[in-house]
Amino acid sequence: MEPIPGRSLARSREYFARARKVIPSCTQTFSKGHTQFVQGVAPIFLERGRGSHVWDVDGNEYIDYVMALCPIVLGYDDPDVVAAVQKQLADGVTFSLAHPLEVEVAETLTKVVPCAEMVRFGKNGSDATSGAVRAARAHTGRDVIACCGYHGWQDWYIGTTTRSRGVPASVRELT
Repeated sequence: MEPIPGRSLARSREYFARARKVIPSCTQTFSKGHTQFVQGVAPIFLERGRGSHVWDVDGNEYIDYVMALCPIVLGYDDPDVVAAVQKQLADGVTFSLAHPLEVEVAETLTKVVPCAEMVRFGKNGSDATSGAVRAARAHTGRDVIACCGYHGWQDWYIGTTTRSRGVPASVRELT
């Protein structure tokens, strides 16, 4: 992991050594792992972001073409997003019951996405994709699904990859 000349990675190396002891593959998400990027060129641990730029723990600045795996379409630290989040944090988050914002956002989405008749929110892409697969199976009455690309970490998808150890054969046969 030799850095670009003039760029330090000392703190990154320290965090990497610490992560190896306590986090499998040194990351919580495979697609953010060090094996997915060019070592010595791409950052390993990011500390902050603004707009399309991110800074690693060593203070090196990069343009984030990955956009936090795609949800950061407005860039990091967008003033309107930050203000809205701060306002909601002051009122509370993660309630035990539905919140009016769920209705308002769902209404907006059904207006701007013509084919969307209803909206179901998920806490992450894996849950959303699993819900879509379950709905497709319920609608078609079929158990087997076709799969291409990345679809999360659930057994029905991971069973199609080289990381399928631990996934029952009966599940792998359905994808």
